[in-house]
Amino acid sequence: MLRYRYTMWDGSQNPFINPSPEDVLDGLTDHLLQAGDLSKALRMLMQRGMINRQGQIVPGMQDILKRVRQTKEELLQQYNLDGVLTNLQQQLDDIVTRERQALESQLEATQQRASQIDDRAPDAAQQRANEERAIREMEDIVAERFETLDNLPPQDVGETIRRLTSYDFVDRQAKADFDALVQSLQQQAMESLFEMMKQRLQQLTPEDMQRMRQMIENLNELLERRAMGEADDRDFHEFLERHRDLFPDGMPGSLDEFLEQMARQMEAMQSLLNSMSEDMRQALQDLLQGQFDDAGMQQALAELMQHLQQTMQQHGLGDPFPFQGEDSLSLQEALRLIKRLQGLEALEDTLERVLWGGDPNQLDEQQVQELMDDATAGQVQALKEMAERLEEQGYIRKTGERMELTARGVRKIAQRAMMDIFSTLRRDQLGRHRQPRRGTGGERLGETKPYTFGDAFDLDLPRTVMNAVMRTSCAPPIKLAPQDFETYQTESASRCATVLLLDMSGSMERLNRFTAAKRVALALDAMIRTQFPRDTLSIVGFYTYAQEIDLQDLPYLSPKPFGLFPYMYSDMFHNPMGYLDLQLDAADAISGRIDVPQAFTNIQAGLMVAERLFARQHTPNKQIILITDGEPTAHIRDGKICLEYPPSQRTLLETLKEVKRCTRQGITINTFMLGQDYYMERFVDELASINRGRTFLTSPENIGDYILVDYLNHRRKKIA
Repeated sequence: MLRYRYTMWDGSQNPFINPSPEDVLDGLTDHLLQAGDLSKALRMLMQRGMINRQGQIVPGMQDILKRVRQTKEELLQQYNLDGVLTNLQQQLDDIVTRERQALESQLEATQQRASQIDDRAPDAAQQRANEERAIREMEDIVAERFETLDNLPPQDVGETIRRLTSYDFVDRQAKADFDALVQSLQQQAMESLFEMMKQRLQQLTPEDMQRMRQMIENLNELLERRAMGEADDRDFHEFLERHRDLFPDGMPGSLDEFLEQMARQMEAMQSLLNSMSEDMRQALQDLLQGQFDDAGMQQALAELMQHLQQTMQQHGLGDPFPFQGEDSLSLQEALRLIKRLQGLEALEDTLERVLWGGDPNQLDEQQVQELMDDATAGQVQALKEMAERLEEQGYIRKTGERMELTARGVRKIAQRAMMDIFSTLRRDQLGRHRQPRRGTGGERLGETKPYTFGDAFDLDLPRTVMNAVMRTSCAPPIKLAPQDFETYQTESASRCATVLLLDMSGSMERLNRFTAAKRVALALDAMIRTQFPRDTLSIVGFYTYAQEIDLQDLPYLSPKPFGLFPYMYSDMFHNPMGYLDLQLDAADAISGRIDVPQAFTNIQAGLMVAERLFARQHTPNKQIILITDGEPTAHIRDGKICLEYPPSQRTLLETLKEVKRCTRQGITINTFMLGQDYYMERFVDELASINRGRTFLTSPENIGDYILVDYLNHRRKKIA
C-alpha cells in the first residue's frame, strides 16, 4: 500500500536553486550591516539561507541540517529489524519447500516408471521386481529426508543452516541457493571486520578460509604481545608482509589504524545487533558465528572480537537506532540501512560544527549526494562557493586571512539599500512631503502655464498652436501671438551639500538602531550618486569625539562598546550623587595616547566636524541630518573632552552654542530621534527652536522613509 504525505509549498521544495552573486550580495546586506564583519555576515548567510530576487527560498545550512534529521527520522519510522531473521527463515523455508517438491517428484517419477512396464514383455516380472525394489529404496530415502526436513527447528535459523550444511540435496537449484545464502552470511560476517579485504572476500574458498584463520590467529598473538609490552610497529610490519596478499585494497599504516578500521567496519554490525531485542541479537550472533565449520576459526574470531571491544568503547561505536516502522529488511539491506543512518549522523555532526563556526570545507559533497540526493549536494556546494563567486564578480577581495568589500561591492549594497527603502516610499510615504514651489532651469514637469516675460522659452507647441486656433477660429496658416505661448513649468534644481551625523554611542546597539542608520546612509549615498551627481554627501560618526567616515568603511562599523574604567569608578564614588564628571585632554584622547571610554554622545564634536566639511563646499544649500537616540553626554571645552553622565546643563549649553554657529552659517539641521524620553525631547526642541530645522520622532523600522523623503524635499526647495 502506497502512502503519501503533503505539506504546504514554501519554495524550499525546489530541487535546487543556485543563487547568483547578486542574490548572495543582496542576502548578505542585512547580515553585514548588523554584524559589521564580512566573514561573520557570510557565515550567517550560509547558516540561514536567503530569498533570491524571484522570491524563491535558497536553503541554508540550518535547512539542510533539518532535512538530514528529517530523512533519518523517516527511515527509522519506516523500517524495523524484526524481519532480518524472518527474511532468512523465509529463504530457508523456500529452499526446504523446493527440496520437498523435488523429493516428491522423484518418488512419483519412480512410481510412474513401474506403472509403464509392459506385462507382455518376456522379462516383465524381472522388471517389475526391480522397479518395486527401486520404489522401496526411494520411499526410504524420501522418508529419511522428510524426517530430516521435518525436524528442522522452526525458530532457530542458525541451527537450521548448520543441519542443512550436511544435508544431501536432491534439488540442484535449492542446493545452489542454499550455498549462496551460506556464502553471503560468511561474507557479511567477515566484511564486518575486514572491509579492506572486500575483493578477496567475494569468493571464499576453503584455502582462503584457512589463510584467513591463520591471519586472525597471528593478529591475536600480536595483540596479546603488545598488551604485555613485547610488540612494537616493527612486529606489525612483519605481520603485514606475511599476509600481504590478503590486503589487495590497501595496507593499514599502523596497528592502531588497523584496529580502528576493523572497529569502524564492525560498527554497522554492532549497531544492528544493539538495535535488536536480546533474543534476536543472540540468535543473529549464533547464526554468524556458526557459518564457519572450523572450530579454530570460530575461536580465533571470538578472541579478536574481545580485543576490538576496547577500541569500540573508546570511539563510542555501535550505538543502537530506535526503529519503529513496519517494513522488514534482509540482513544485507539492514546493514546498508545501518551504514546510511551512521553516515547521516556523521553528516549531522559535521553540519552542527559548521553552524557553530567550523570550516564548511569539512562537508564532502560526494558524501552528501550518497546519503541524501543530488539537490542537497548541489545546495551544499553552492553555499560553500558563495565567497568564491562574490570574489570572482569583484564584490569582495581577500587581504591575507581577512575578507573585505570592494568599492563595487559597497556600491551594490548601497543600491540595494536604496531600492529597499524606496520600495516602501512608493507604496506609502512619498506623497506626504510635497513642495508646491516651482522654479526655472531645472527638471521639466508635466504642467504648463501661459508665458510671461522672463520665463525660459520652453514652449509646449501643441498647446501653443491650439491656443492660436481657438483665438483666431480661422483656416491655416495660423499666426501666433505672444498671448498664445504656453511654456512648460520646471522644477527648481540646485546643488546641495549634506552631512549625515551618525550616532555611534553604545546605546545605538539596542533594537537594531545602528543597523537601520547604516542602511539609510548607504541608501542616501546611492541616491545622490545616481540621481544627483553634483550633490555631495559626507558621513560623520560621533561618540565621545567625532570623525569623518569613509563610505568603504561604513558596512563594518559598530557602535562603541560600553566600558567603565577604574578612574571612572573612582570619580563616581567620590561624587555623593553618583554622577560622572570627568575631563580628559582632547588631543591625547583623539590621538589614542590615553585610554578613553568611547560610548558617550558628543553631538557638539559631530557638528564641528560637519562645519569643517561644509567649508570646502561652495553652495548655499547645506544641511545636516542628525540621527541619534539620546541627548549629549560629552562636549569639548578649552581643549578638554568633558564626560558627564547623566547629562549636565553645561554639556547641553555647549552643544547648543555649536548649533547657533551652524545656524549663522546657513546650515539646516534636521534631527531624527530613534527613541523617546523627556530629556532628549527637551534638548531637540531647543535645537529646533534655534535652527528652525525639522524634527522627527521615528523608529528603526521607518527611519529610512522619513530621511530620504526629507532629503528630496530639502534639495528641491527653492533657496532665496
